[in-house]
Amino acid sequence: MIRDRLKRAARRAALKAFGMEEQAEERDKSWHTEARVVSEADLDRSVIPKLMAGSGDTPGPNHKTQIGRTWVAAQLTAGVPPFFVDIRTPEECAGGVLPGAVLLPGEQLKARLDVLPEQNIRVTIYDQTGGNESDALAAWLREQGWGLARQLQGGYLEWVENRETVDLPEPPEGGQFRVGDAVQLTDGSPGRVQSTSDGPQYVVLKDDGTVISTDEAGIQR
Repeated sequence: MIRDRLKRAARRAALKAFGMEEQAEERDKSWHTEARVVSEADLDRSVIPKLMAGSGDTPGPNHKTQIGRTWVAAQLTAGVPPFFVDIRTPEECAGGVLPGAVLLPGEQLKARLDVLPEQNIRVTIYDQTGGNESDALAAWLREQGWGLARQLQGGYLEWVENRETVDLPEPPEGGQFRVGDAVQLTDGSPGRVQSTSDGPQYVVLKDDGTVISTDEAGIQR
């Protein structure tokens, strides 16, 4: 406080010595005028970053239920990624998925434990926004013995907003349909391509909620 008083006194003495008191007073008035609060009409919201569900840096690997984006991205870069399970709809997956993710919309994983790695391997489950669906499924999986199952905080939305690596679904070799495509099976039932494999082979999530595996011949469109 004493130091600040001495600085102000020295400034006044210097301004008086050089005859600059009036110019300094005008400049100070101008600065206070220009520093007024910006009104709502002047606010450019395009420069404000989007809000995301998670912080990215946390939770870390020792958290009991969740894992943060930057930790997962670091594991991916190091070549030791967790086993990704994407529980979003085929339409949502059409725009991209985490690298190597197994696509099992909704609670399909409960009937497909055979696709999981050994129980001592990290499993990261994600939905679009890091909601209750992925959290509940990760908790259920821990109860089944996969103690390192975690929900990805912020989900796919936070992952892509931070420009992390994604895979874009493509048709399998020799096939024409990709994940998310609306199709009609030869029996007339509509659905969406849930996943693909070489052959070509497709897993289709029908509109009635059932899942069917088929080849190219089993799809009309």
